[in-house]
Amino acid sequence: MAAVGGVVVVAAVAGGGYYYYQQATKPKEKLRYLGHPFYLPEDAVLKWKEVTGQTIEATYQELWVVCQTQVSDPKAWDVGGGGRYRPVVNANVLEPIPLEKVPRWQADKAVDLFNNAQKYFRPAQADRFNSLLWHEQGKSLIAVPCMWNFDSVTYLPEHVPYEEHGGEKTTLDYSEIWNPEWKGRTGMQDEGFTVFSETANVLDATGQIEMLPNITNLTPAEVDKVFNFLLPIVKSGQIKTFWFKYSDIVSLLSTRELWMSSTWQPPCFDTRKAGTPAYYARLVHGPFFWYNSMYVSKEGNPAVRDDCYKLLNWTLDLYMQMIYTRQGYPTPMWGWDDYRKAMGSEFFDWFFTGGATYKPIGDIMKEIWSDKPEFATLPERLQQALFTPDVYFKHFWTGEAPRTGSPDPHGNLRDLGSVDDKVKITRYFLSPDLPDNNDYYVKRYEELKASLPV
Repeated sequence: MAAVGGVVVVAAVAGGGYYYYQQATKPKEKLRYLGHPFYLPEDAVLKWKEVTGQTIEATYQELWVVCQTQVSDPKAWDVGGGGRYRPVVNANVLEPIPLEKVPRWQADKAVDLFNNAQKYFRPAQADRFNSLLWHEQGKSLIAVPCMWNFDSVTYLPEHVPYEEHGGEKTTLDYSEIWNPEWKGRTGMQDEGFTVFSETANVLDATGQIEMLPNITNLTPAEVDKVFNFLLPIVKSGQIKTFWFKYSDIVSLLSTRELWMSSTWQPPCFDTRKAGTPAYYARLVHGPFFWYNSMYVSKEGNPAVRDDCYKLLNWTLDLYMQMIYTRQGYPTPMWGWDDYRKAMGSEFFDWFFTGGATYKPIGDIMKEIWSDKPEFATLPERLQQALFTPDVYFKHFWTGEAPRTGSPDPHGNLRDLGSVDDKVKITRYFLSPDLPDNNDYYVKRYEELKASLPV
């Protein structure tokens, strides 16, 4: 969160879309936020007070427990933020959000997947996706997505003989994590839902398990099949760790103790910032899509409900999206002109459409790693794996003019490629879902973890 806080201070001068918040001339009742800090960090709370005159009382909790707290006492909060929030939807404690209350959410500005999930997922998965987004499709939302991305595998090209080329080709298979050549050097995430879903996707795609109607909502019998597949792999010592803390996975990768692991994208970037080349794999059977959202408690203070809607809309505004973009997480509403203009063509195309940077990677190394001149002499394959977008595209947060030019044939391409490239290969989504029988997932996962060699 320190990195997020740091960027907000810089970004405050650049955000400008507050015209519908500046009407407050008398004290307002406070808003009560309950959620993970990433969706509404402390600097954003202060900025909201500066812009609107309204205080936000923020209660922060870990991603994995916040939704249980929200369900247990929906009167204790007005607006929330979460990832695995199916339990909140199922408990019927969320207030439907009319689209007119969120003017920043417009179909023609949205990434297509949010409007047409059925084009990208199997019917059962598309239904689950829509149930976590829409109250009435095209009219009202049950939650407002504020960020999204694809989770994949981070690997170190110094040790693993692959390299990324944007969306030009797929590289390694997720099953490389189980390749005996990397025994004791691989990791998986410390959550049963993620571990069983990622494994089920591979087994389903390769015909090792009967075709699954819903990769992320397995029956107990299907969970058992995945468990039985993984058990001998884990017992053998193939997997070094199931990581939970963000700092742990960055440390394990950057010190080269791990060579490959299932991760989010920020650990890949932060491994690079530590000076260790790292790539984010364009997986043969696809990464998984996810999004996180903000939502309104049906039992919260009715006097601040309109303010809740305004806050949700604000998460899609330029100021907040500059925070999320710093971590590599795009806006669902990529079609807004202010966002495109602030990014500039080079950054926007690199981030969304598969374009290369305007500078060749050798020149980029000299610019972003001026304190490490030896990096400019590395093979291009390793230089590309040291590219840090928040440093190269710093204008987005400092307010400088965007770089002009044209794509360089030796420029950097974003790992996994364009939005279109990624949705073509993804087969499933995870967050904000949870399986119907999550307790069974947890039970079997704890048994799996217990089999790790001491």
